Amino acid sequence: MTTLLTNVNWKHALKTALAGGICLALARVFKLEQGYWACVAAVVVMQSEAAATLTASRDRLVGSALGALFGWGAAAVWNGHLIVYVVVILICIAIPEAIDMAVAGRLAAVTATIILLDPSTAPHRTVALHRFLEVSLGIVVTLIVSQVLWRNTTKGAVPAAVR
Repeated sequence: MTTLLTNVNWKHALKTALAGGICLALARVFKLEQGYWACVAAVVVMQSEAAATLTASRDRLVGSALGALFGWGAAAVWNGHLIVYVVVILICIAIPEAIDMAVAGRLAAVTATIILLDPSTAPHRTVALHRFLEVSLGIVVTLIVSQVLWRNTTKGAVPAAVR
């Protein structure tokens, strides 16, 4: 048991928990109907290293933006058609892969899936906008937390994600 506890990356766990907690608090303050997506984004993008968090945040932001855009666009012809869904997922994955952002493509497909299959009575454009804004909130909070707590203090070091 002692070995198990000493092998835990407590800094990473604390940063992730703190980012998720801040997102939940902000979702409650702003009365976000599905603010849990901010919390999910925070947990997904927080990495042990600040540079990796930056890369994960970029991928999540690009993927969420593309998925929201394609999901919203497909919603105009959606009406539950299987072929529309398949084509949207294909586009969501193919376009980012063509620009060497495969992770963003998978996340775009997830976002489009949520927008198209969410049983909400709200218009698809509203669901798409809210999803993007909620995820963006989680990303911003995570980036702030990752830069404030235990960030890499090596002078002159530029994270590989921004080179």
